[in-house]
Amino acid sequence: MFNDLLLPMFDDEYYPDILVAEVKQLIVQFAKKIAKVNSDFDIYKLARETVSEINEMKPQFEDLDSSLDDTAADYIAEALMMVVQDEGYLEIELEELVSNREW
Repeated sequence: MFNDLLLPMFDDEYYPDILVAEVKQLIVQFAKKIAKVNSDFDIYKLARETVSEINEMKPQFEDLDSSLDDTAADYIAEALMMVVQDEGYLEIELEELVSNREW
């Protein structure tokens, strides 16, 4: 499953592969963390932490003439949601999952 994460961003030259790889790594780490929890509250908490780390990458994208635009936001949110659903949490709300995003 992790191989497919953020493929559209990797395929789009607008997004620097090195930064997309970092975002992907954050999502993989998020997946490993949620595999050890058993409540929606914990998932939302871990998602907020992951999204905060991605928020901090915004200047790096801008330095490379890119951005975490609406399209990137959709891809990242979908990737987080895929990870959550893969763990069996089908009732998680997407907007709540990425509520603290700044992109």
